[in-house]
Amino acid sequence: MMRPVALLVLTLLPVVLSAADSWWKVYGDPQLDALVEKALTANVDLQSATQRIAEARALRGGSRSALLPSLDVTGSAQRLRGGFQQGVVRIPRASGEVAGGTFVAPFETNIFSGGLDMKWELDLFGGNRAALAASSADVQAEAQLREDLAISVSAEVARTYLELRGAEERLLITQRSRDTQADVLGLTKTRAEAGLATQLDVERQETLLANTEANLPALENERVLRLTRLAVLTTDQSLVTRPLATPSAVVSPKLDATGIDSTLLRRRPDVRAAETRIQAALSRLRVARSDLYPKINLNGLLGRQSTTVSGLSLGGGNFFSIGPQLTLPIFSGGRIRSNIAVNDARVEQARLTYQNEILLAFEEAEKAISGYRQQQARTAKLDAAVSSSARSLELSRELNTAGIEDFLTVLDAQRSVFDAELQRSESNTTALVESVRLYKALAGGWPQP
Repeated sequence: MMRPVALLVLTLLPVVLSAADSWWKVYGDPQLDALVEKALTANVDLQSATQRIAEARALRGGSRSALLPSLDVTGSAQRLRGGFQQGVVRIPRASGEVAGGTFVAPFETNIFSGGLDMKWELDLFGGNRAALAASSADVQAEAQLREDLAISVSAEVARTYLELRGAEERLLITQRSRDTQADVLGLTKTRAEAGLATQLDVERQETLLANTEANLPALENERVLRLTRLAVLTTDQSLVTRPLATPSAVVSPKLDATGIDSTLLRRRPDVRAAETRIQAALSRLRVARSDLYPKINLNGLLGRQSTTVSGLSLGGGNFFSIGPQLTLPIFSGGRIRSNIAVNDARVEQARLTYQNEILLAFEEAEKAISGYRQQQARTAKLDAAVSSSARSLELSRELNTAGIEDFLTVLDAQRSVFDAELQRSESNTTALVESVRLYKALAGGWPQP
């Protein structure tokens, strides 16, 4: 087994590590809550995962049946005609006694028999019990993988929704800038007609307006793509044509590094599933090793047979047999040892996979927290840049009106405000997406089965 690895643990505020909480609700958006809940009930991938659990449970039932006796009803009917047949017959006498005898004659003979056939492997060396343990581990692993998929689906819905809201915000910023620039263009034309501005000022403002309008189709396409993705995740195609209501401001969760521990990442369902796969592999190794030892079966047969010769009934009789059967492998050409080696290698593969899952979980969490922190710092700087550029725009307009600065200064200030607002929106969206990735990396607050 791998040695404990020191990993960075991140505490999410408010408390989302409680198994009873739905982590996506920290964003405070009812529409997001509804979309996630719909995806968790309607998503096709989750439905497929549910069926894989059902398949694993059915296979476990087959493994459990090997521990129990099997009981079959048997029956046969045989008709012999032509040729010479020899057999023992039972001939009733008038006194009621039955005499025995043999016959050698071309009789037409009917033989009917029926009974119960019982078999039971005693499993003294635990092969069947180990097979059941492996099947049970498979069921548990499939359930854990479905839980991991549910977290991934909810995170994908949250990420796509936040990106959609970010695209809509940038679309509004661009439209607002377009309208402002159009107003400035009208004012510039009026000033040019009055001789207070030049035709070059008009052309420059028209160029700025055209460049801003050129951004609108791409932003609208991004919005449609996000809606389409949400429609696929929730299996609700109407989302593409039915616009979502304007939400309230999304709450940005606070993230705080608190210490070093590996237990938090081990709570991830995919990590737990990898650990469960080790248990399944070990159980299958025990199954392979059990083939080295004898197998003891208890067989039993209980029935009745009747015979008719040329229409003459010879009566019926009961029969039974019971006893153990021992099978001991002597020579198999190395098949058993090879199977043990195969399963031993699979155990080691499962252990390495588990170790890799831990490392990947650590990497995912590290990247998410680093990205979130960097975007938070960038957003704070961009907030200051937006405020500064807005003041610069007002000042440049005043100076241009007073004839102190030319119109190019106003254009530069307009571009600065527009760029700063777009960058702040993108940075804020990216920070929210990174927080989603962190919740996903830590299986944040997901209810346990």
